[in-house]
Amino acid sequence: MKHLSTIIALAATLGASSATAAGITIQGAVSTSATITVSPAAPYNVLDLGTDQTDLKVASVNEKCNKHNGYTVTLASAKAESNGGGTVAKLVGALASPESLSYTMKYNSAAVTLVGGSATVANETAKTLGIGVNKDLTISYLGAAANLAADTYSDTITLTIAAK
Repeated sequence: MKHLSTIIALAATLGASSATAAGITIQGAVSTSATITVSPAAPYNVLDLGTDQTDLKVASVNEKCNKHNGYTVTLASAKAESNGGGTVAKLVGALASPESLSYTMKYNSAAVTLVGGSATVANETAKTLGIGVNKDLTISYLGAAANLAADTYSDTITLTIAAK
């Protein structure tokens, strides 16, 4: 019986020891990322300016942003000019006294209205999927009636993405 009392006392002593706990918090961070990729579509650099074109696709644009409250995309035309209170995009000749051809644009099938040579073409309120969002850039112009001089005509369109 003495052994049983000793075992019970030892068990009671061991069961009475205090318990402790420890933990670790793990965490990581993801930086804000906003990228835009422009993939030109033929014939973006060999336009037939002697014909009329309507909604001619010149680029596919991939917008990608991981900011939870969204992003904006701005489009700017380097050779846009003021015209009667608005701004018109132009393909301008390379000659010293260049001629030009006005053109219009659509981004994701919506007409682009330039103000001072630029326009906000996307104002999104959420992040994109991991693969981003693809949108088309198209242009239209009336080349047949323009009777342009022999020259090379160009404009540079810049698209900029910014996380909100």
